[in-house]
Amino acid sequence: MSHKKATLKDIAESLNVSITTVNRALKNHPDISTKLKEQIVFLAGELHYRPNFFASSLRKKHSGIIGVIIPKVIHYFSSTVLSGIIKTAADCGFQVIISESNNELEREKMSLLNMMNSGVDGILIAVSNNTKDETHFDILEQEEIPFVFFDKVPDHISGPKVLTNDKKGAFIATEHLIRQNYKRIAHIKGQESSRNATPRFNGYKEALEKYGYGFDKQLIKECVSANEEEGYQFAMQLMKLKNRPDAFFCVNDETAIGVLAALRKLKIRLPEEVGVVGFSNTKAGLYMQPSLTSIEQFGFDIGKTAIEMLSDLILHNNTMIEMHNAILEPKLFVRESSKKNHLNSMALFCSADA
Repeated sequence: MSHKKATLKDIAESLNVSITTVNRALKNHPDISTKLKEQIVFLAGELHYRPNFFASSLRKKHSGIIGVIIPKVIHYFSSTVLSGIIKTAADCGFQVIISESNNELEREKMSLLNMMNSGVDGILIAVSNNTKDETHFDILEQEEIPFVFFDKVPDHISGPKVLTNDKKGAFIATEHLIRQNYKRIAHIKGQESSRNATPRFNGYKEALEKYGYGFDKQLIKECVSANEEEGYQFAMQLMKLKNRPDAFFCVNDETAIGVLAALRKLKIRLPEEVGVVGFSNTKAGLYMQPSLTSIEQFGFDIGKTAIEMLSDLILHNNTMIEMHNAILEPKLFVRESSKKNHLNSMALFCSADA
């Protein structure tokens, strides 16, 4: 729904002064009296006036800058997405400015306003895990600012989105463990607020149901931070159960690496006794002992696709053109942490040699 935004003219007419006077007062010009400045600033606040630097930049054609708002920069997956964004933006003739929300709603709101006030040509947004009220994104359509959501996308905001098929990835990971003949598959689940956690949990449950495996709540551990320490601690707890798990599907590679560390500490053989699968296919997983089976999300391609879609919107100067969501299909990379079948093949080969 469109809302008329307060303008300099509205403020000027309300106070019976010129638009130039209002403009100078808002810029703290010394020629304007303190009393009048206070009146103008107060009324601007009451009317929710915000300088439209974006519109100004459009009058000058384009700023050549794209804003990116992302929950966390430090994660491997985030860094691969940013690599795709930065590389493709440069190829398309854009510079990139990045803001980290730290999964905090207020920081996300502030980042959004700062991007808009900086006159960016468009904005890429991965939504904070703690964003329940998404109405602050409505301003993007109201101001006709090109935008694309990526990875963590809103539930109730229309517009172009680029993401991984998380549910399918989780299904593939769990199905792989079932086909390797693991019977009790635990799940290290992402935090409840995470927008990726629920579809991955649902994919895990769907695979169990398809193959007739019972769902055991004892085998589910929900993270707060989804890091290596939680993976380690949860694995130590679960392996103390009388009917302990013989496999782990983890919401990300960080928790999976923690699980591997715990199993090594307990001197449990992988993959003979227990199998482990992660999600995001980090480089670190390649060099673990054993190497980590994981789901590839193709972060670089997510960033590349998001920029290509945004660039198209900017060049068409129209945020209302129809664009389909881009959902990238995940892929399982099988490595030593879960591949039991190769052990049987090696045994047959050795016995034939004997």
